[in-house]
Amino acid sequence: MKEKIYQYIIYVVLTIVGCFSLFLLISDNVAPFTTQSTLYRAVANISPQVSGVITHVDVKNGQTVNKGQQLFTIDSTPYALTVRQAQADLAQADQNYSAQTQQLATANQLLKQRQLQSHNAATSLNRFKKLINKGLVTQQQFDDAQTQAAVAKSAYQAAKTDVLRIKALLNGKTNNAAVALAQAKLAQAQLDLAHTTVIAQTSGTITNLQLQAGSYITKGTPALFIVNQNNAWLSADFNEKGMAHLQPQQPVYIAFDALPGQVFNGTISSQDRAEFDAENPNNQLSTVTNDKHWIRELQKIRTRIQVNDLDSALISGARASVMVQSDNPIINTIVKVWIKLVALFHYVY
Repeated sequence: MKEKIYQYIIYVVLTIVGCFSLFLLISDNVAPFTTQSTLYRAVANISPQVSGVITHVDVKNGQTVNKGQQLFTIDSTPYALTVRQAQADLAQADQNYSAQTQQLATANQLLKQRQLQSHNAATSLNRFKKLINKGLVTQQQFDDAQTQAAVAKSAYQAAKTDVLRIKALLNGKTNNAAVALAQAKLAQAQLDLAHTTVIAQTSGTITNLQLQAGSYITKGTPALFIVNQNNAWLSADFNEKGMAHLQPQQPVYIAFDALPGQVFNGTISSQDRAEFDAENPNNQLSTVTNDKHWIRELQKIRTRIQVNDLDSALISGARASVMVQSDNPIINTIVKVWIKLVALFHYVY
């Protein structure tokens, strides 16, 4: 009797194992399953926008910070000096502009004077032309009047040219190019000075902090990372055979390696529409590979999954198994049982 009971138990176990094996073989067509899934959290790469010696580190590794909170400071002395120099250059440019404005006013007055003198000399020349025809003035007097008219006209043209030159320098604006350039340099210097205090642009948790006061850091060098705990997603790679089931809004079951026995719900949010071609990384001529096997490895499709009620203790990089839910209640029951078994297996491995 006991032998028959054991025999029945063995048959039942083998039947269950066989059914699950068969189900896993066809699962890509009814409920895609993958163990190649990784949790990611949004990570902000914090790099200084100026170079210098670190004077103070205001945070610790693992500390939670808020947006706008000070992270570390860089020696501001050279940047403060640059600001003072830029301010002096701007003041000098303003003075030069004021001097040019005064020169323009003086040149305009001189132009009016030269114009009047030229007009008077031309009128006097016309008068002498009439008088010399009547023999009332000598040729010498007429020549002198002609010379004075030419000199007055030349002086008028020179004054006019000088006005145009000064106007070109001023460019008809409230300031000239030199002032605008000095203002831009001052703004950049002030911005660099402000960047000596590095602040958090997003809220999150500090990770990979390796800063130390007294160290020199170069502009653009990664200094630390801020992990956004509120922005997380699961990146899962499924076989392409299940593409029809890997559509946005499709619900899934998730079992994390770090949380044995627990099953989470999630939803596919998007699907990557292109994959990297290792044989043609730079869109160059393709390399053809001869393969004698009649069965090849299936292409993977990467999907992004939003996890419901995600445990905040999970780190970025946590691994998980994912199975897509089925609209068929019988198949979905098998899916639930299988993903629960996978979650329980994590107690062992």
